[in-house]
Amino acid sequence: KENMGCCLKDRDILQLSSWLGEDCHFKLLYKISRDGGSAEKFHELCDNKGPTVTIFYNTDNNVYGGYLSRSWQRSGGWITDGSSFLFQLYSNRKWNPNMFEVKDTESNVYFDEDHGPKFEDLNSFSGIIEKTSDYYEMIKDDLFRNSYYETRDNDAESIANGHNNVTDLEVYLVKEGLRKPWQEPPVWEPQTLESLKKFIGSFEPNEELNVPEVNILLVGQVGAGKSSVVNTINSIWKGEISTRSWAGSSEHSLTTSFTRYKIRDPSTGTYLKFRLCDMRGLEGDMNVKSEDIASLLDGHIPNKYKFNPAAPATKDTPGFVKEPTIKDMIHTVVFVIDGSNVEVMPDEIVKKLKDIKEMLIVRDIPLMVFETKIDKVCSEVDKDVEEVFYSETVKTSVDKVADVIAIPRSHVFPIKNYEKEGSLQTGISILALRALKQALLFSEDFLENQS
Repeated sequence: KENMGCCLKDRDILQLSSWLGEDCHFKLLYKISRDGGSAEKFHELCDNKGPTVTIFYNTDNNVYGGYLSRSWQRSGGWITDGSSFLFQLYSNRKWNPNMFEVKDTESNVYFDEDHGPKFEDLNSFSGIIEKTSDYYEMIKDDLFRNSYYETRDNDAESIANGHNNVTDLEVYLVKEGLRKPWQEPPVWEPQTLESLKKFIGSFEPNEELNVPEVNILLVGQVGAGKSSVVNTINSIWKGEISTRSWAGSSEHSLTTSFTRYKIRDPSTGTYLKFRLCDMRGLEGDMNVKSEDIASLLDGHIPNKYKFNPAAPATKDTPGFVKEPTIKDMIHTVVFVIDGSNVEVMPDEIVKKLKDIKEMLIVRDIPLMVFETKIDKVCSEVDKDVEEVFYSETVKTSVDKVADVIAIPRSHVFPIKNYEKEGSLQTGISILALRALKQALLFSEDFLENQS
């Protein structure tokens, strides 16, 4: 039989919320097909998080599970959770919701470091469980036996077809408030990250124009995170935190030269087909000359050119490209804007950005924004970057950026650079590559217009 897709659906969420007596949303903590069948991994991802629902996806298209109002723990043995309950959502693929309340008895949930989620009348696995054929053979002893939870006329046969073999098992954190995202969020899973890497890794510029790689220019105020964007993208491909460009806090721009960064894919040993172009940060009294920016956009400025705030580059500047071709030009510009201080961005910086935007319009060069430091915009996002598209604070800051620059909101991408993290995180990487993918698509649009 074709098995039902996993992950909670809107109808499931509404039903569980109804049983819980309040609107709720559910965050996936553990998924056995993704995270592996070990009790150690289950506890690592689910302990001390708060109330959860555990969902079993039976091979016969039965979906059932249990609710725990307390946090899972590695130890404690049998404990009593008077608010816990078991439930059924689907029976042989058909919608058939049933809630089974706990009886007036003690010790109905088991905490142990060697066990996965374990309710009386509904057990999962102990130690490590491997996938057998196309399913995981969960423990079926005492399955829905009507001893600790009131299953009424239902039993293991009617609820689970008499077995506990599942294609997947998921544990969701239960949070108050049924929310809708202000923008459709990506699926926060390694598969999404790999899909983005595959797209970017296989990206090829327009062959007709003889452009070996697209040029993406990063423009922003000092401290906005331009150099950190370069480091973040490089880290994702390298597989660990790395530093290609100087980044950090300083009174003046740490980046003083125009630098084209190529990103290498270690799996193939080849360079990806784009260059991240970093330039001096914008600052009040030492802004980059408009003439230099125009020359940069048109492809005249050589790699490693050191900006002179007092005088622009000329035809006599060493390395100045006198007759640039389309491969030398900038194909997309990204304004890197610190989301945490957009309200207090100096007027001279806003004016400079708008002046640059006018240059882009004349040249038909696409413009987008990477809004950085979203962890400083919202404390919930600081705790969990996957909350970004549910955060009203982040939405407000994105709207503000879009209004200030006067571009569509869909062209503003909230990201978080790797700055304080010691290792890569799936959510942070997905946000960065999602934004980079759009920059590549915009560059492709520019090249098609040129051809």
